Amino acid sequence: MKPSASRSKSSARCPRCGNAFDCAMHAQPSECWCREMPPLPADRLDPRSRCLCPECLAAEIAQAAQAGHGADLS
Repeated sequence: MKPSASRSKSSARCPRCGNAFDCAMHAQPSECWCREMPPLPADRLDPRSRCLCPECLAAEIAQAAQAGHGADLS
């Protein structure tokens, strides 16, 4: 059996780390877990990319926040 055959319809695979996670953006976008996280700046978004898992999205948000603080210090 293929690994994808056992995943639910809300399952996705993170393009960064490869981990499987539940994603509701295609089924019910207003109920996805990612809506409770801080938004990424527009320049960090790639509309061609797939959703990140919770861990990778949190890391990307942290990197964006650090980059923003560094810009304020100059």
